[in-house]
Amino acid sequence: MNKSELLLPVGTKEMLAAAIHNGADAVYLGVPGWNARGRTEDFSLDDLEEMITYAHLRDVRVFFAMNVLVFERELESLTPYIEELVHLRPDAFIIQDVGLARLIHSIAPDQEIHASTQMTISSSEAIEMVSSLGFKRVVLARELSLLQIQRIKESTSIELEVFIHGALCISYSGQCLTSESFGGRSANRGQCAQSCRLPYKLFVDGKEQKQQGYQYLFSPYDLCAVDQIKELIEIGVTSFKVEGRLKSPEYVAATAKAYRNQIDTGTITKEQKEALNILFSRGLSTGFLKGINHQTLVNGYFSNHHGEYLGTVIKADQSTVWIKSEVIPAPGDGILFEDEKNSNGSRLYNATKESRGIVRLEFSNQFKATDININSRTYRNDSPNLEKELRKTFTDRQVEKRIPVQITLNARVGTPLTLEMGTSAEMRVKVEGTLVEKAQKPTAPKIEKELKALSSTPYYAGTLSINVDDDSFIQEKTIRVLKQEAIEKLNEKRLQQYKEPKVFQNASLIEEVKQKARAGATNTPQLSVLIRNPKQLDALENLPIQKVIMDFDWGVDHKPSLEKAKTFGFKAGIATLRIHQPGENHYLKKIEECAPDFVLVRNLGALSILKKTDLPLFGDYSLNVTNTLSADWFFEQGLSLIHPSWDLNSTQLFELLDTSNAPQFEIALHQYIPAFHTRHCVFAALLTNGRQFPECQKICQAHQVEILDHKGERHFLQSDAECRNTLFVGKPQSALKLLRTLREKGVYQFRLEMLDDSIENVRKKVALYADALFERISIEKAISLAGIEEKYGLSEGQLFNENTWINRKKKS
Repeated sequence: MNKSELLLPVGTKEMLAAAIHNGADAVYLGVPGWNARGRTEDFSLDDLEEMITYAHLRDVRVFFAMNVLVFERELESLTPYIEELVHLRPDAFIIQDVGLARLIHSIAPDQEIHASTQMTISSSEAIEMVSSLGFKRVVLARELSLLQIQRIKESTSIELEVFIHGALCISYSGQCLTSESFGGRSANRGQCAQSCRLPYKLFVDGKEQKQQGYQYLFSPYDLCAVDQIKELIEIGVTSFKVEGRLKSPEYVAATAKAYRNQIDTGTITKEQKEALNILFSRGLSTGFLKGINHQTLVNGYFSNHHGEYLGTVIKADQSTVWIKSEVIPAPGDGILFEDEKNSNGSRLYNATKESRGIVRLEFSNQFKATDININSRTYRNDSPNLEKELRKTFTDRQVEKRIPVQITLNARVGTPLTLEMGTSAEMRVKVEGTLVEKAQKPTAPKIEKELKALSSTPYYAGTLSINVDDDSFIQEKTIRVLKQEAIEKLNEKRLQQYKEPKVFQNASLIEEVKQKARAGATNTPQLSVLIRNPKQLDALENLPIQKVIMDFDWGVDHKPSLEKAKTFGFKAGIATLRIHQPGENHYLKKIEECAPDFVLVRNLGALSILKKTDLPLFGDYSLNVTNTLSADWFFEQGLSLIHPSWDLNSTQLFELLDTSNAPQFEIALHQYIPAFHTRHCVFAALLTNGRQFPECQKICQAHQVEILDHKGERHFLQSDAECRNTLFVGKPQSALKLLRTLREKGVYQFRLEMLDDSIENVRKKVALYADALFERISIEKAISLAGIEEKYGLSEGQLFNENTWINRKKKS
């Protein structure tokens, strides 16, 4: 594809029209019940077919988002549904789940599929890893810089799609367990609770560090890459994606219009840029595209829509406010005043420029300007006039996007009346009417006007050729009927370009994979312990464990610990980082040089590189294995052991084990759930002025930081070797209640994960769980004792959450 594609979000039919008529080349919309925006309007199959037809007739492609994880019991029922979806001829499916990608291609091998950003693909090695699944395009992680995107493009031929506008997630997409942990709603199932937009408090070494109104520690500014479009085009990015399926049609119209103009002309008007702010904005930034700057990514003072920043208040009197600003808002605009303590707003009555840089804002007499504090920040967060103009772009037929057609009418006396219509030489149709009769007296039908009357169609008359004998007799009604027939035939012919992939109705991939699973023999249970620092290893000496996993901070030499673990009689492994980005292969090379007994693989890029070595490989929860098809694929790629995704509750986990080879799964009996995993370093942002390492002076190693949430619960913040932060849920999760059932189902490999536990606590925990695992004490006693050792108590987490999230959105 040579032309850069502008890809817009669609959550309603109006949003579809707004996207198409303002310049979208393609749109993406969620498959009902199976997409990452569970609160969007649910379309019926008839709705989807109608929307695809509407788009295709206007040369706009349609992608179906099925970017969620799929659970075991859902695989069978998905098969007929996918067949129905494929029949609608979508141009592509956007997929997160490896198993779902395999299932779609087993049903329709020619169906185009794209790898969602939910797959956390952030390197060319990760792209290489999933290329065998048949992905034509990859939606890159939003944490990449322009330079990193360029390096990836230079190393792959697969199409790249990049987000250019809209909300930014603080966590890597596909790696956020915050909604699941805090509210029982999985972001990997389309039910994100936007926990990153909530207020939090910062505790440093046990003491609260107040931030003077800065409380939204994890709420990033919105992304706006309008000034980076030229560079992205030069890099060779195929598709530019706008986020926002939950936003308004006017938002879609404004973003489509602005980015269409930027892509085509390299410029954007002042009014278009203002609209990007006014329609929806938490403040706009370039995100990570210009590199890392921990001081500018997050706006800690608010997390909701504020709109266009106008300036600061310098005076307020009765119903009038004066601000420092170069922008003069219009009467009727919504104006918001805000400082650290107060937030007030009203509709504007009038605005005038009093002097250079000073604007006078007048409001109704009911508005008490005296409540506004000097230096309050001022925003324009609403503009009825702007919304009215934008609405016209997709409701006024006179300005709708239309395709030019060439029309030729031939009317020769004694021959059939013919009408030809086409968008090109290849895409042309011809229809015939009755024989043209000779007129008894001269007539002058309005032929040209009738042929150009196409406002209810996707077309307009580009060129018109009328060849009519002067003495022919033609009724306008005849031309109208013939024109309608030609339009229907042309529509049908153009839609045939979008071929329906061949569907194999007897696809048996699911059964084939299930038959591979072997009933597990009864094995003696084995216990592995994940440690975060070398000191914790000393606590494990003489304990009945078989494996130790080292997940150390940066700069820590693994070799001494590897040697010590072997003297203790343990198999010793090293965990990879959770993310792999360009320029980070040296970490994997160091792991290979250490020659551990195994590697715990946490991302696709690491798997791509390490599978070429002789090292035994285990897969971690971050690979998001939730069903047999995905597990089977990862086993085929060289993993010999997998920890399932933490999106599974106990029922879903048991169903996976029942249909898979249970002995090849490791289950954590005790761990701190990683909520946020983010490129943003909270340590650097709030404890230093540093933009990134080394300006931060490794502040993360000097302090212990905890985060207090809106429920009053504390959580632990840690940094990894690449300064990526993980917020670990303060209450560790215990699966002791599941132990008997897990053993009955054939699981024999179990894990305990430490965090910053002391040597004494590590030893107590491991000994306790080992006693329960080897039946030296009852599970019930172990559960009662386990909670005593935890700083903030013990949790069962999502494992026992059997609730189904109920969407209370209004039905239209």
